[in-house]
Amino acid sequence: MGGCPVDHSAPVASPQQCPVDHNSSSSSSSSSSSSSSSFAWSRFLSTQSLPSSGTLSTDRETSSIPRQADGNWVYPSEAQFFAAMARKNHNPQAADMKTIVPIHNAVNERAWAEVLKWEAGRGGEACGGVKLVNFQGKPNEKSPKARWKMLLGFVAQLLSSILI
Repeated sequence: MGGCPVDHSAPVASPQQCPVDHNSSSSSSSSSSSSSSSFAWSRFLSTQSLPSSGTLSTDRETSSIPRQADGNWVYPSEAQFFAAMARKNHNPQAADMKTIVPIHNAVNERAWAEVLKWEAGRGGEACGGVKLVNFQGKPNEKSPKARWKMLLGFVAQLLSSILI
């Protein structure tokens, strides 16, 4: 499935359960997504071991971050965030989603503001403005700075151990 953000190799998210509408050119370019992708998402949720229905919201917030294709990126709902954390074996708690999702969205907005500050005056305005092609996390890759610090004897710390 080229370009699909869902990991289809995981046992939880098979292609039949994928919440992404693979038939449209952009899956969810606004908070009022198409009925077919809404149906796909509701079908995906019904197969997941989520907390009791109604506990987690399926409402999504549109970001200020422009997509390369058209429109702006749409942040995950509480239910999507919970399902992604569960799929990655992070042991999520439904009660935490009302706090975690807004923080996630605020961090992304702040990071985008930093990207725009960095890109200002570097020519991105000439070709229609700076747009985000994709989100890609690399949690298992260390930055060059982190590798240097480890060579100097610093100990790598996980963010979760800092927050506890």
